[in-house]
Amino acid sequence: MSTVLRSILLLILVHTITPAQSFRPFDWLQVFPESSYISPFAAETHAHRLRAENIALTKNVRASMGGIIPVFGVSLFGTEMQASLGASVHFELRPNGQAHVVSNDYYVDYLLLDIRLAQDWYTRFVTGHTSHHLSDNTYERLQLTQAFTYSRDYVKLFAVYERGKNEQFYLGADYAYIMTIGYRLSKPWILQTGGKVPLGSVFGFLSLFGAADVVLRQDAGFAATNTLQFGCTLPMQQGRLLRFALQYRKGLDERGQFLPQHRELSTIGFSFE
Repeated sequence: MSTVLRSILLLILVHTITPAQSFRPFDWLQVFPESSYISPFAAETHAHRLRAENIALTKNVRASMGGIIPVFGVSLFGTEMQASLGASVHFELRPNGQAHVVSNDYYVDYLLLDIRLAQDWYTRFVTGHTSHHLSDNTYERLQLTQAFTYSRDYVKLFAVYERGKNEQFYLGADYAYIMTIGYRLSKPWILQTGGKVPLGSVFGFLSLFGAADVVLRQDAGFAATNTLQFGCTLPMQQGRLLRFALQYRKGLDERGQFLPQHRELSTIGFSFE
């Protein structure tokens, strides 16, 4: 992990535990806004958040550490926008006599720029970098895969509808202007859509929801990764949210070191947003 990404991850984790105090040096500028315009995409594989999931019928665990820091918000000439920083590391544990980390996938978004278009509509621009790595040589020794260089420098553009924490729709594209999968590759597009819907409440404080996410990758012939999720959310202090979910995923393996393999898995877990 690079020093820059390590520093960003540490900053985000500290902010998640003890958020910075928001303040307004000018009427049109808010520094460290208390909340983001857009909540994490619930069923997205690599959303920036704290998460832990158990893969059903196994001892295997999928987890991530990270989050998003809203850095400043601007309101000028009737236009509201917010700039944020995001980063996360995603990994999978397979206990095999001892804890075995299969792979580490690093994501850092140097800029997430959200612009409010209307009451519940936003556009999101993102620029960032990702790299995926095997954690040790176990899979290579078993001849299950062979490590190679996987990295992408990308820009993203999304249209997002959001009303509350569990009502959301998004549609967008990811373009890699530098992409290496063992060698420099010119198949830069990833298309993505999904959202979440409220399904009622239980006991007056647990909110039920359903979520979905679909990703199509040009570097794998536009093969899809499809995810469905159902669960409930529990509100926490300072606008935070604890999300419990059952999840089913089928399609292209999202871990770069295992492309273009496919897999099917069900998980149960929680995330902190």
